[in-house]
Amino acid sequence: MGEYLYPLVSGPPFGIGLLCAGIILGIMIIPYIASVIRDVFEITPTLLKESAYGVGCTTWEVVWHIVVPYTKAGIIGGIMLGLGRAIGETMAVTFVIGNTNTFSGFSLFATGNSITSAIANEFGEAAPGLHISALMELGLLLFVITFVILLLSNLLIYMSKKAEGKTT
Repeated sequence: MGEYLYPLVSGPPFGIGLLCAGIILGIMIIPYIASVIRDVFEITPTLLKESAYGVGCTTWEVVWHIVVPYTKAGIIGGIMLGLGRAIGETMAVTFVIGNTNTFSGFSLFATGNSITSAIANEFGEAAPGLHISALMELGLLLFVITFVILLLSNLLIYMSKKAEGKTT
Protein backbone atom coordinates (compact mmCIF):
# COMPACT_ATOMS: atom_id res chain seq x y z
CA MET A 1 0.00 0.00 0.00
CA GLY A 2 2.81 2.40 0.85
CA GLU A 3 4.33 1.85 -2.58
CA TYR A 4 1.25 3.42 -4.17
CA LEU A 5 0.29 6.02 -1.56
CA TYR A 6 3.74 7.36 -0.66
CA PRO A 7 4.25 9.28 -3.94
CA LEU A 8 0.98 11.12 -3.31
CA VAL A 9 2.13 12.48 0.04
CA SER A 10 5.89 12.70 -0.42
CA GLY A 11 7.64 15.96 0.16
CA PRO A 12 7.61 18.42 3.02
CA PRO A 13 4.21 19.83 3.99
CA PHE A 14 4.95 23.57 3.91
CA GLY A 15 1.29 24.57 4.01
CA ILE A 16 1.27 25.59 0.37
CA GLY A 17 0.62 23.34 -2.56
CA LEU A 18 -2.04 21.36 -4.36
CA LEU A 19 -3.66 19.86 -1.26
CA CYS A 20 -4.00 23.23 0.44
CA ALA A 21 -5.48 24.81 -2.70
CA GLY A 22 -7.96 21.95 -3.05
CA ILE A 23 -9.09 22.19 0.56
CA ILE A 24 -9.52 25.96 0.34
CA LEU A 25 -11.53 25.68 -2.89
CA GLY A 26 -13.70 22.99 -1.31
CA ILE A 27 -14.37 25.18 1.70
CA MET A 28 -15.15 28.12 -0.57
CA ILE A 29 -17.64 26.40 -2.88
CA ILE A 30 -19.52 24.08 -0.50
CA PRO A 31 -21.55 26.91 1.12
CA TYR A 32 -22.31 28.34 -2.32
CA ILE A 33 -23.57 25.00 -3.63
CA ALA A 34 -25.50 24.31 -0.41
CA SER A 35 -27.29 27.67 -0.51
CA VAL A 36 -28.27 27.24 -4.16
CA ILE A 37 -29.54 23.70 -3.53
CA ARG A 38 -31.44 24.85 -0.42
CA ASP A 39 -33.17 27.53 -2.48
CA VAL A 40 -33.96 24.96 -5.17
CA PHE A 41 -35.45 22.59 -2.56
CA GLU A 42 -37.82 25.33 -1.43
CA ILE A 43 -39.50 25.48 -4.86
CA THR A 44 -40.96 22.01 -4.39
CA PRO A 45 -44.75 22.46 -4.01
CA THR A 46 -45.97 21.94 -0.47
CA LEU A 47 -48.86 19.86 -1.83
CA LEU A 48 -46.44 17.21 -3.14
CA LYS A 49 -44.59 16.96 0.16
CA GLU A 50 -47.76 16.88 2.27
CA SER A 51 -49.24 14.21 0.00
CA ALA A 52 -46.19 12.02 0.55
CA TYR A 53 -46.39 12.55 4.30
CA GLY A 54 -50.10 11.72 4.12
CA VAL A 55 -49.45 8.26 2.67
CA GLY A 56 -46.94 7.51 5.42
CA CYS A 57 -43.56 8.53 4.00
CA THR A 58 -40.76 9.48 6.36
CA THR A 59 -38.89 12.77 5.97
CA TRP A 60 -36.00 10.96 4.30
CA GLU A 61 -38.35 9.28 1.80
CA VAL A 62 -40.02 12.60 1.01
CA VAL A 63 -36.67 14.23 0.35
CA TRP A 64 -35.25 11.31 -1.65
CA HIS A 65 -38.35 10.33 -3.66
CA ILE A 66 -40.21 13.64 -4.04
CA VAL A 67 -37.95 16.68 -3.55
CA VAL A 68 -34.76 15.44 -5.24
CA PRO A 69 -36.45 14.16 -8.43
CA TYR A 70 -38.56 17.33 -8.67
CA THR A 71 -35.50 19.58 -8.36
CA LYS A 72 -32.90 17.44 -10.15
CA ALA A 73 -32.10 20.06 -12.80
CA GLY A 74 -31.64 22.74 -10.14
CA ILE A 75 -29.34 20.51 -8.10
CA ILE A 76 -27.16 19.81 -11.13
CA GLY A 77 -27.18 23.51 -11.98
CA GLY A 78 -26.08 24.45 -8.45
CA ILE A 79 -23.23 21.97 -8.53
CA MET A 80 -22.12 23.25 -11.92
CA LEU A 81 -22.26 26.84 -10.66
CA GLY A 82 -20.01 25.83 -7.78
CA LEU A 83 -17.63 24.06 -10.15
CA GLY A 84 -17.54 27.14 -12.36
CA ARG A 85 -16.75 29.28 -9.35
CA ALA A 86 -13.92 26.92 -8.38
CA ILE A 87 -12.45 27.04 -11.88
CA GLY A 88 -12.57 30.81 -12.02
CA GLU A 89 -11.31 31.40 -8.48
CA THR A 90 -7.99 33.07 -9.07
CA MET A 91 -6.67 34.81 -6.01
CA ALA A 92 -7.33 32.12 -3.38
CA VAL A 93 -5.47 29.57 -5.48
CA THR A 94 -2.73 32.03 -6.41
CA PHE A 95 -1.88 32.67 -2.77
CA VAL A 96 -1.60 29.03 -1.68
CA ILE A 97 -0.64 26.89 -4.67
CA GLY A 98 3.02 27.90 -4.73
CA ASN A 99 3.17 29.35 -8.26
CA THR A 100 5.90 27.15 -9.67
CA ASN A 101 6.01 26.02 -13.28
CA THR A 102 8.23 23.01 -12.59
CA PHE A 103 6.99 19.45 -12.39
CA SER A 104 8.88 17.12 -10.09
CA GLY A 105 6.34 14.33 -9.87
CA PHE A 106 2.81 14.38 -8.57
CA SER A 107 2.45 14.86 -4.85
CA LEU A 108 -0.37 16.47 -2.90
CA PHE A 109 2.18 18.57 -1.01
CA ALA A 110 3.98 19.70 -4.19
CA THR A 111 3.67 23.26 -5.38
CA GLY A 112 2.16 23.98 -8.76
CA ASN A 113 0.38 26.53 -10.85
CA SER A 114 -3.13 26.89 -12.24
CA ILE A 115 -4.22 28.53 -15.46
CA THR A 116 -5.93 31.40 -13.69
CA SER A 117 -3.04 32.07 -11.34
CA ALA A 118 -0.54 31.99 -14.23
CA ILE A 119 -2.58 34.60 -16.10
CA ALA A 120 -3.00 36.76 -12.98
CA ASN A 121 0.68 36.62 -12.02
CA GLU A 122 2.31 36.99 -15.41
CA PHE A 123 0.05 39.23 -17.47
CA GLY A 124 1.27 42.51 -15.99
CA GLU A 125 4.94 41.82 -16.74
CA ALA A 126 4.47 39.86 -19.96
CA ALA A 127 6.63 41.00 -22.86
CA PRO A 128 4.86 41.64 -26.16
CA GLY A 129 5.02 38.76 -28.55
CA LEU A 130 5.15 35.12 -27.57
CA HIS A 131 4.56 35.60 -23.84
CA ILE A 132 1.36 37.62 -24.34
CA SER A 133 0.23 35.12 -26.98
CA ALA A 134 0.83 32.19 -24.63
CA LEU A 135 -1.21 33.86 -21.89
CA MET A 136 -4.02 34.57 -24.36
CA GLU A 137 -3.95 30.90 -25.36
CA LEU A 138 -4.24 29.96 -21.69
CA GLY A 139 -7.30 32.20 -21.46
CA LEU A 140 -8.75 30.52 -24.54
CA LEU A 141 -8.04 27.10 -23.04
CA LEU A 142 -9.81 28.14 -19.83
CA PHE A 143 -12.79 29.29 -21.91
CA VAL A 144 -12.87 25.95 -23.78
CA ILE A 145 -12.72 23.99 -20.51
CA THR A 146 -15.58 26.07 -19.08
CA PHE A 147 -17.60 25.64 -22.28
CA VAL A 148 -17.12 21.85 -22.24
CA ILE A 149 -18.22 21.70 -18.60
CA LEU A 150 -21.35 23.70 -19.44
CA LEU A 151 -22.10 21.42 -22.39
CA LEU A 152 -21.69 18.33 -20.21
CA SER A 153 -23.96 19.78 -17.53
CA ASN A 154 -26.63 20.60 -20.14
CA LEU A 155 -26.29 17.08 -21.53
CA LEU A 156 -26.64 15.64 -18.03
CA ILE A 157 -29.76 17.71 -17.38
CA TYR A 158 -31.21 16.70 -20.76
CA MET A 159 -30.56 13.01 -20.13
CA SER A 160 -32.05 13.17 -16.62
CA LYS A 161 -35.19 14.88 -17.95
CA LYS A 162 -35.43 12.32 -20.74
CA ALA A 163 -35.15 9.48 -18.22
CA GLU A 164 -37.93 10.94 -16.05
CA GLY A 165 -40.62 9.57 -18.33
CA LYS A 166 -39.24 6.02 -18.32
CA THR A 167 -40.24 3.45 -15.74
CA THR A 168 -37.64 1.34 -14.03
